[in-house]
Amino acid sequence: MQRTPVRAIDDAHDDFQAVDLAFLGSMLPGIIHNWATPLSGVIGATQLLEGRVSVIHDLLSHFETLTAAERDELQRQLDRNRTNVDILSRNAHHLADLLQVLVQRITRGNCSARDAFPLHELLQNELRFLDANLQFKHKVKKTTILEEALPATAFSYGFVAAFIDKLAISITESHDFQNGQIEMDFSTGVVQGKARISITAHFAPLSSGDGAPDPLTAHLDRLREDGWEVDCNLKPGQIAVKLTRDARHSS
Repeated sequence: MQRTPVRAIDDAHDDFQAVDLAFLGSMLPGIIHNWATPLSGVIGATQLLEGRVSVIHDLLSHFETLTAAERDELQRQLDRNRTNVDILSRNAHHLADLLQVLVQRITRGNCSARDAFPLHELLQNELRFLDANLQFKHKVKKTTILEEALPATAFSYGFVAAFIDKLAISITESHDFQNGQIEMDFSTGVVQGKARISITAHFAPLSSGDGAPDPLTAHLDRLREDGWEVDCNLKPGQIAVKLTRDARHSS
């Protein structure tokens, strides 16, 4: 039986959802590693606080009879607890920030509806999400130039976000880290009245492959269907992508 066009569109959407879920899964080990550091700080500080609470309780139970040395010890315990509370607060905020970035990416990344959104904010959000993965955060040298005077542009947020994330991770998977860091430049701007996102990358191709990232054709085709002008120059060790659309499309 021949599929109707509507069914074909639904199948394509399901395929992209599967790709996006696979991408999120590929980032998960690096994200968990990034969470491990602040989480260990929370656990360690909590354990120290638990141990000191009993000491402080014992000292306070006979506060009136404490010697000068015991009162000094009580003050030291209180100061140490204050330090641990600061550690707990700092790391808890770090974990909350990471969680907010992930929830925001998943929520907006699953949205295919077209809505007006400033391009520089989209790029900032995606870079924060990518930095949740320690490999990208520490092994990619990033240069970012964002034009913040851009008007809001109507597009499907999830399509652009999925492409940026897929491109970045594909490059990290194609790079030989024994040859140093990846260099990536991200920028937004206006060219001849049109809003543009530009991404360029230089990397060292792995000897086992041809040096090119995973195919991005499906993502680029989806962007074209959403109204983007796409200029993609791909060759081993280097990639340059420009996504441009009419800045007046804000409805």
